[in-house]
Amino acid sequence: MEDGKPVWAPHPTDGFQLGTIVDIGADSLSIEPLKQKGKTFLAAVSQVFPAEDDVSKHVEDNCSLMFLNEATLLNNVRVRYSKDKIYTYVANILIAVNPYYDIPKLYSTETIKQYRGRSLGTLPPHVYAIADKAYRDMKVLKMSQSIIVSGESGAGKTENTKFVLRYLTTSYGTGQDIDERIVEANPLLEAFGNAKTVRNNNSSRFGKFVEIHFNEKNTVVGGFVSHYLLEKSRICRQSPEERNYHIFYRLCAGATEDIRQKFHLGSPDIFRYLNRGCTRFFATKDTDKQILQNRKSPEVRYPVQNYASNG
Repeated sequence: MEDGKPVWAPHPTDGFQLGTIVDIGADSLSIEPLKQKGKTFLAAVSQVFPAEDDVSKHVEDNCSLMFLNEATLLNNVRVRYSKDKIYTYVANILIAVNPYYDIPKLYSTETIKQYRGRSLGTLPPHVYAIADKAYRDMKVLKMSQSIIVSGESGAGKTENTKFVLRYLTTSYGTGQDIDERIVEANPLLEAFGNAKTVRNNNSSRFGKFVEIHFNEKNTVVGGFVSHYLLEKSRICRQSPEERNYHIFYRLCAGATEDIRQKFHLGSPDIFRYLNRGCTRFFATKDTDKQILQNRKSPEVRYPVQNYASNG
């Protein structure tokens, strides 16, 4: 790194800020931020990274950057995110940033058709491309393939897993009932493993291993889901703003009268395993009207909301 060259230097809230080197010391650099001309600060050499000549430019694969480091990778992802391009490659790894709203046609049937049989990198980065590569590798190598979906709460793991399942069953399914049954089983399974947290109203609090089975013609013929690492402590106790697993509240809100009497169901506030956390329901205006008053929490007349389905 040389004097006058653009660099990424540490920033207390933004992670990195753009600046130029004005002086080089033994183990630190004097940086002048581009947004604060005339002011300088010291940064350790190990915390300063070379920047691209055009920081507003973005690439579909981070490996295409002239300088690939933590700062340039984050900047490329940020620039793409601002343009509603939420997927970015690092070779054959896909980085996904949750947009928290629907991007038109991103997951449409037409988009699924575009990615079918196409090599990675020939089309813009997409979760469909990863799913198709795994399928083609399985077909060519005749070996089982795995797709690992990881990230923090609210990152979009659950939703992207659904998109992988939808892509495989739509593109390589038989068109029979089995395809829909695999996809439609997800909401039911999530009720037993998803819960409201401080950061996410629909957070997956369990590990999930999903198998998609193919026959000798490489067509989807079935699936299997095994759960592991369930957050068992949540069953017994929750933080004030968090909830137990969705299934308990769904039973309280929507059980038929005979089931309600059989299991002595009522408002979540009457159950010790529920009433130490948040006990309000999350419903649309229409479904809220269908919930009997004696099954609602008396603690607050809560605003009606939708579940955030961001994984």
